[in-house]
Amino acid sequence: MLDALLAAVALFALSRLYKFWSGLKTVGYTPGIRCALGARSNLGALFGTNLDSTLFYNPGSNFVWSVLRAGGFKGDTDIISVVPWLQGDPIVFVSSMEMMQQILGYADTWDKELAGIRLFGANVAMVQKEPWKRHRRVVSPAFSKKLYTLVYEESMRTFREMVDVEGWDKKQSVTIPVISDWTTKFTLSIIASCAFDFHSPWSDSNAKVGQGLPLGKCLKVAIEDAPVRLVVPEWAYFLPIKAIKRVDLAFSTLFSFMRTQVALRREKIASEDVTGDNTQGRNTIFNNIVRANVDGGKFAFDEDEVIANTFIMLFAGHETTSRALNAMLTLLALYDEEQDKVYQEIQRILPDGRDPTFEDLESFIQIRKCIQEAMRLYPSITMLAREAMHDTQLNVTNKATGDVTHSVVLKQGTRIVCNVVGIHHNPRHFPDPEAFKPSRWDDESIDADAFAGFGQGPRACIGRKFSLAEMTCFTAMLLRDWRVEVDRPEGESPQEWQRRVMTDTISGLRGLGPISVRLTKRKPM
Repeated sequence: MLDALLAAVALFALSRLYKFWSGLKTVGYTPGIRCALGARSNLGALFGTNLDSTLFYNPGSNFVWSVLRAGGFKGDTDIISVVPWLQGDPIVFVSSMEMMQQILGYADTWDKELAGIRLFGANVAMVQKEPWKRHRRVVSPAFSKKLYTLVYEESMRTFREMVDVEGWDKKQSVTIPVISDWTTKFTLSIIASCAFDFHSPWSDSNAKVGQGLPLGKCLKVAIEDAPVRLVVPEWAYFLPIKAIKRVDLAFSTLFSFMRTQVALRREKIASEDVTGDNTQGRNTIFNNIVRANVDGGKFAFDEDEVIANTFIMLFAGHETTSRALNAMLTLLALYDEEQDKVYQEIQRILPDGRDPTFEDLESFIQIRKCIQEAMRLYPSITMLAREAMHDTQLNVTNKATGDVTHSVVLKQGTRIVCNVVGIHHNPRHFPDPEAFKPSRWDDESIDADAFAGFGQGPRACIGRKFSLAEMTCFTAMLLRDWRVEVDRPEGESPQEWQRRVMTDTISGLRGLGPISVRLTKRKPM
């Protein structure tokens, strides 16, 4: 018995040694971190990030933010590898614009990794090569000027409804305990209305979906607790463990809701009842997704692809925008002079106090710079992951100069991550990277191509203009009538508050921590 046990232990040790050696070979022996669990390991994500112990070092789900807070990756180049010996894949991280552009460009050397498909299914954001072209062919026609005009109209309608329902019009000052709850509710309402024709009154937008949780809560749990869903076996959901039960309820509620909506939309398409004065008619995102299943043909979606694309559009269309809006409004509340510049621009473009229109979008230059700077400091998407389609050579840059120092050969199947947080805080690309300086986007000395808030290359975010239109309209409506403020302790500078409340608490999965803001009604001019 003892001999069998010792033999099993020896075999396990040999298997881990082989895994470790194979991982080093895969990443071309790129220097970096050697640990038990991988940087994108689901098991590692459950245990949380720990960079303070050599023995129990764990990258976890908050790896890139924790590294930034610790002073960045060590070494003279913009590349490191994380090679685990116990569980997880070896991964290469790059933190420079030059290396990111090699990976996210139009060459066929790299493509999306498929890790997310296991959780959310095959969709336009996660499939590779030819399947991606098919998915994009179905979805992209809906992203048109007609959609962006509708986004503006719905944003104004929802904003006015929000003010009315919350009773703000009768108040001189309003305190919002957690601003992210407010921005998430707003952005979910807009994507649901404009892309899917799911209309819900502001007063009823937290209503439960079926017998489960509110839709927004389901989406929040699905993202924040994704590692639990991936790691926990199906039989464990029958156990009386509250955390596991909550994850199961969120996912089952989400997919039940989406299947119901797909069935209803399929019936409407069959009866041609998909037009209306306040919609895009036949060419909405949701109609295109469902019709690809109904009509069949070369670009047909199967049932699972319909559900997966519905999910990714709901999530990506609200959560990423909500996080960007949350960061920008908090920063404008913190830096009065920047908020004043935005207000002056709003007064100039809307001198009579009228509501903004889609035609005003390109005129709000200051707002756009603030959005871009907030997304640089606190990107909604912290990592852009790719997979090597074949053995490939990657030019490695020097951290200080950006010059190519050498090349590394990476094996087919190697997973590589463009560290958006690291690139956005790289002082070579953005001098004084921790500062909130919207004016830097007027400066030709910065590397504007280093901005990856919406991704880059052919797989850049398809909903970029949708998001910008929504955020711009909302900001113009809000700051036209209200001043946004935060409570900052006496003696604490705005930079110290930003570091303590924002940078030191932000999480890759959950975004910024809870932040309270106060709205003060502006006096009529």
